[in-house]
Amino acid sequence: GEKDDKIIAVCADDPEFRHYKDIKELPPHRLAEIRRFFEDYKKNENKKVDVEDFLPAEAAIEAIKYSMYLGVDSTYVALFQVVCLL
Repeated sequence: GEKDDKIIAVCADDPEFRHYKDIKELPPHRLAEIRRFFEDYKKNENKKVDVEDFLPAEAAIEAIKYSMYLGVDSTYVALFQVVCLL
């Protein structure tokens, strides 16, 4: 099938999740819920989704940077890099 990366993020102010810095820190049952969501959400379109391993936060940051590089002015990429460092 076609690769379709997803970014999983939480609100920095959410008291339940704000202390997490990487998806691997989530409890196993929460990871199972997320995996199941992605496996099920395309069933109405008769599409099968294979959920591979969850990648670390750094992989998501790199994917976002790359997408920004492809689609927007370099000013926004530089701004994103500054925000990620804060």
